[in-house]
Amino acid sequence: MSIAIIGGLDRLKNFYEKKGKDLGCNVRVFSQRVPNLAQRLSGVNGIVIFTGTIAHHMVEDANRMAKKNNIPIGRSKSSSVSAFKRCLSDICAGS
Repeated sequence: MSIAIIGGLDRLKNFYEKKGKDLGCNVRVFSQRVPNLAQRLSGVNGIVIFTGTIAHHMVEDANRMAKKNNIPIGRSKSSSVSAFKRCLSDICAGS
């Protein structure tokens, strides 16, 4: 399973990737604005959005992409590792 993280803290990027790997997921982290976000999100099985640390424009792009391709989204205001695990379990339960 491939998961994209939109937002989050740069210093926790390694923790997100490690926890995702421990749970059997390939994790891609987009903590800052990147060009062509919609293209980069193609092929993911789930999206985790940390709303407290991200620009509205990136959230809108992620929502649009998820709705178009029927991708489940997990949201959390906090960008902690425990919030990531909770969102990931929600996505896996919904699949």
